[in-house]
Amino acid sequence: MWLLLSYLVTLHVLRLGSADFRVVGPDHPLRVAVGQDIVLPCHLSPSMDARSLDIRWIRPQVSETVHHYRNGEDLYGEQLREYFRRTELIRDGLSRGSLDLRISGLRPSDDGQYICTVTDGASYGEATVDLEVSATGSVSQLSLEGYEDGGIRVVCQSAGWYPQPEVLWKDPNGRRLPSVSQRHSSDERGLFDVEDVIVVTDGNRDGNWSCVVRNSRLNQEQETSLHISAPFFHNARPWMVGVGVLLVVLVVFLGLGVYFLRRKVLQSRELEKQNTALNGELVELTEERDAALEKRDAALEEQDAALKSWRKFLLPHNPDVVTLDPKSAHPELVLSADGRSVRRGRARQDLPNTSERFDTRCCVLGRKGFREGRHCWEVEVKGEVGGDSWWAVGVARDSVNRKGDTDLSPEGGIWGVEDLNGQFESLTSSPTSLGRVPRRLWVCLDCTQGLVTFIDAKSGVEIFTFPPASFNGEIIRPWFLVDTQETELCLRGRTS
Repeated sequence: MWLLLSYLVTLHVLRLGSADFRVVGPDHPLRVAVGQDIVLPCHLSPSMDARSLDIRWIRPQVSETVHHYRNGEDLYGEQLREYFRRTELIRDGLSRGSLDLRISGLRPSDDGQYICTVTDGASYGEATVDLEVSATGSVSQLSLEGYEDGGIRVVCQSAGWYPQPEVLWKDPNGRRLPSVSQRHSSDERGLFDVEDVIVVTDGNRDGNWSCVVRNSRLNQEQETSLHISAPFFHNARPWMVGVGVLLVVLVVFLGLGVYFLRRKVLQSRELEKQNTALNGELVELTEERDAALEKRDAALEEQDAALKSWRKFLLPHNPDVVTLDPKSAHPELVLSADGRSVRRGRARQDLPNTSERFDTRCCVLGRKGFREGRHCWEVEVKGEVGGDSWWAVGVARDSVNRKGDTDLSPEGGIWGVEDLNGQFESLTSSPTSLGRVPRRLWVCLDCTQGLVTFIDAKSGVEIFTFPPASFNGEIIRPWFLVDTQETELCLRGRTS
């Protein structure tokens, strides 16, 4: 610290004299992403040999040294610890008056202003360089958290931003919506995580609600949409449905009362017969009313179960990191180096035919299996979809038969969905048609309940759920099939 104070006093004295040169820096901020390298430009004017000069790069916020060079030697004794082994004065240009400094592996803490100072005897000069560090975070994730204040609570989460991002909500008509709460936090690297919440009411029903997370410095953003159907809003205010049914019943009873009263006055001789008929009709109406109320309650329970299912599986906060097991892969399958994608090659590879490897079906299992708890992972289909393609995803028992024509059904130890020549179906003894072939889908496994569910990752809509199965404590592993060369299955999400 005393050395630095002495240096600053010396600089102040030198500023009082006239410099024989000027130090020139860029006239605009430098914008670089986190993790990249950057060269901070600085040069002397007029151009002159700087190899024998005292060159120092400092941070004005802390008034401490980033890099110090003097008479052909780098001096590291005063350097800030956070820049140790990360800085380099580029010497190739010193003879021409270039004072450029390279900083490796930029961090959020490197954001800010730098000063390049040069001392030569009684002459002194300096220039300022503004460095703007930034990072674009992950794709935002939307989840339904339940009912609140007569609407549905929707949460948007994203991670890995710098500087602190801005969050915008848009309704199905593109209008901006105010959030009810927002929370920011930073990780050990200084990157920001954000969580923002809105309550969707029934003012605008049935449509896509979007969350936009924006880096204003880079003018970049990540947008995710979630489709919410109108029936979910009925659960937010179930009393309205009950009141409507009650009003209809009251109107029916009132009309019947007036009708039978008039008949009593006009046809007093048939009073007994009419009373008998009235009682019969009242009983029938009561039974119809009870049936209507039971039907309504069943519909509400079904909607509530659907929403609970969405909350249980839709866009999990901590999806599993799934990688592929090369020991199980069919010899014609080609796995990526990181084990996160698979495609069918054009030739059969010379691989040992072990008991773990599929030898007929072009299948591969996930490296890690699950015995308990809930697990989800996202699969993206690249290349050919529909047409002549054949691919499938799902889960399989660890003991699944890997030799010969494996039985692709729960009876054979596999729960999955497939795209076979454009027909998207469930792998069951009686296949169920599942409509449009998705490009991205979530595979969700609940070992405790014995459930396997598939969800459209783009719309958040449930595609298919198998009836509850008994796994009997056996390890269940991710399962993939690729039988066409034009199709590639990729596991999405960060691996660290």
